[in-house]
Amino acid sequence: MADAPARNIYFELTEAFNATAPTVALASGQAVVYYRVAIMSKDGDWIIRETREACTIVLGELEARGARYRPAAPLDVRWLAGGWSSHFEFFDARQRRVRCDFVSRPPRLSHAAIDALFVRTERPPALNVVDLAALIALKQTQRAKDYPVIGELATQLPPEREIEVTTDPDRIIALAPLFGHPSSRSAVRAAHVDRHAVVVALAEEIDAMQQVDRRRVAAYEAAAQPYLEACRAQDVSTLGLREAHARMLEIAERLLPHTVEPGSAHANAQ
Repeated sequence: MADAPARNIYFELTEAFNATAPTVALASGQAVVYYRVAIMSKDGDWIIRETREACTIVLGELEARGARYRPAAPLDVRWLAGGWSSHFEFFDARQRRVRCDFVSRPPRLSHAAIDALFVRTERPPALNVVDLAALIALKQTQRAKDYPVIGELATQLPPEREIEVTTDPDRIIALAPLFGHPSSRSAVRAAHVDRHAVVVALAEEIDAMQQVDRRRVAAYEAAAQPYLEACRAQDVSTLGLREAHARMLEIAERLLPHTVEPGSAHANAQ
């Protein structure tokens, strides 16, 4: 008898994390898979509810699966609240490496949008996944490969919303006559000129978003450097999850700032 097809481990983990309470929402690459824009993604990203209870639930589930910390902030509300992320990995029953990343305050999402991810409903979805608008905002990163994905995701929105976020110049040109009049977006306003003008406006818009994200990431990387060096010196990634967590908290309390602002002294530390 042929083996049963493997379940998506990241979907399975989402269900496990949320088994007793709304705890996480699946985001980024695996959310793109959920919306059928991609067929796979190499790791899992979640927005975690910013509470001690949520951290305890996630750490307990990961510990039961034999997870280890990867270099990152400890999964603790004090650092999550400052925009830091926590990273883990383990090998599942099929010996697949499973990578798990958590953040509670992702860039470009409002507090209201994040809070809405954890509101109980009478008929909860089969899987708690960020909505399309949130996912598109999350994908506005420094990586060029994310922008074609945004264009594909945008096609699942109503046309009046699609035109405001799509990265496809041909979709802007097609939608502009009916839905472009109220828009203040430069790429939409350029649609009455020609396709080249739309392409240029989109390129400038995307470059601006990439530069903002690049500055944000660079600031966090610089601020984390002393902390990560101390974690590596103590071989934290080789420890069991509970011991590693305690050790990382002790190091973070000495070396990892709770908050980081792009352009701050931390951003220029390297």
